[in-house]
Amino acid sequence: MRFVGITMTDMAAVILVGGKSSRMGRDKATLPYRDKRLVDVVAGVVRDAGIKDIYVSGEMEGYSSLPDLIAECGPVGGICSSAVRLYKTHASALFIPVDMPRLNTELLRHFISAYHGNACHFEDHPLPCILTLDRKIMRHIDEAAQTLACKQKLSVRAFLNSAEAEMIPVPEHLKLALTNTNTPEEWQEAQWDMVHESTHQ
Repeated sequence: MRFVGITMTDMAAVILVGGKSSRMGRDKATLPYRDKRLVDVVAGVVRDAGIKDIYVSGEMEGYSSLPDLIAECGPVGGICSSAVRLYKTHASALFIPVDMPRLNTELLRHFISAYHGNACHFEDHPLPCILTLDRKIMRHIDEAAQTLACKQKLSVRAFLNSAEAEMIPVPEHLKLALTNTNTPEEWQEAQWDMVHESTHQ
């Protein structure tokens, strides 16, 4: 499968599951959603979008794991660790947080088709993002890793800004698909929406 010249087998996907889930109070990756774990739902969407090489940043049963090289450094730590491990085996990597139950194939296909070789993310949403695993981005990865090793905080947005990532507009009808669920209240709302949608189909 190809989107605008990108061979999908050259692109890996990394689901970020290594967070503490402190606001949720339980592991978000294993939350039950549509009779599956949330990580399985997200992976299924990624697979349907055409990406077959799927990894997790962290530890998760049933998936190829890319453990953090620097512990407890947030999503940037997971991105850096995964990029180092995938460098020279894949041309690019799509990074997706596990807490997006509304993620859909149309959104990912749109995102991938907008990717033209530069690091990119959606406007107002640092995640998901796509990184080209070349020497340029690996220099940014190295700088970010050094920052994290010095116990300094680094947000995904700041990391992507330093990498001069392109911002992709989000189609209005796909904005809901980028909703994160970080709290029990947000998770309950996502589940209610799923039931509401199924009763109107």
